[in-house]
Amino acid sequence: ADALEDQLYHEGLPTTSIHGDRSQREREQALHDFRTARTPILVATDVAARGLDIPNVLHVINYDMPNNIDDYVHRIGRTGRAGNTGLTTGFIGDNDSNILYDLVDLLKEADQEVPEWLTGMARDRGRRKGR
Repeated sequence: ADALEDQLYHEGLPTTSIHGDRSQREREQALHDFRTARTPILVATDVAARGLDIPNVLHVINYDMPNNIDDYVHRIGRTGRAGNTGLTTGFIGDNDSNILYDLVDLLKEADQEVPEWLTGMARDRGRRKGR
């Protein structure tokens, strides 16, 4: 999280991060800076982000996809609270095949466009046992 924060900061993007190695004071300061838009980009590890309630999140980027669809819904749900809309982006790699089939199903259920490449990946690698 720190390395990504540093990279974004050096690209001129005001960024902060929270993770388990930060002190409580540092986490609170990072959240304050994010909530007040002093730093409009927050990099958070999955562990540090659990239980956070941050309204008006416009974009969630899953740098590492979660292992299951429930965790994915929890993460991206921050963009669609109280009737708001938002954007989510996920980086999908070879280690993410366990979530692909469920992700395609979720997108279809939400009446979202499913890219053909994602459907193909799910078909080729993402099927869970028994499907």
